[in-house]
Amino acid sequence: MTSHTHDASTDAEPNLVPLLDLVLQLIMFFMMCAQFAVMEQTDRSIKLPTASQARPIPEEGLGPDAVFLGITGDGAVKVVGRPPMTTEEEIVTFLKRDVYESALRTAKQRHEKDIRTVVVIRADQNADFAQVYKVMRRCQEAGLRKLQLRALQSGA
Repeated sequence: MTSHTHDASTDAEPNLVPLLDLVLQLIMFFMMCAQFAVMEQTDRSIKLPTASQARPIPEEGLGPDAVFLGITGDGAVKVVGRPPMTTEEEIVTFLKRDVYESALRTAKQRHEKDIRTVVVIRADQNADFAQVYKVMRRCQEAGLRKLQLRALQSGA
C-alpha cells in the first residue's frame, strides 16, 4: 500500500477572482436598473413651470410609495404604465381603486394607521390650473393627503 501525503504546495486554493468579478457586474447591473426605474417615473415630455419659491426635494424622502401623476398641456393625466386618462371617471377610479386602496392594504400590512403614499403632481407649464386643481381635489377626496407639486427653480 502506498500512502499519499499532501503538503502545502499541492493543495489548491479556489480562485475567487471570477466570483468577485461576477458579483461586481451584478451590482453594476442592479444600480443601472434602479436608475432607469427612477428616470421612467418622470415623463420628459412634460415641461415643468418655473417658480422662484421652488426648492429641491430629495427623491429618497419620497420612498417606494410615491405615485407620479403627469398633467399634460391638454389636461390628460399620465401615469407610467397606463394610457393617458382624459375623463374624470378614469382619474377618480385610478386614484381611489389603484392608489388609495393599494396604499391602505400596504399600511395594514405594516400595522400603521397612516398612509405613506405621496402623490407627486408634475403639471406641464401650459396645463390649465383648473385641471391641476381638479386632480388635487380628486386626490384629497380619494383619501390621499400627501401631495407635492413639482416646478423648476427660477434661473436653474
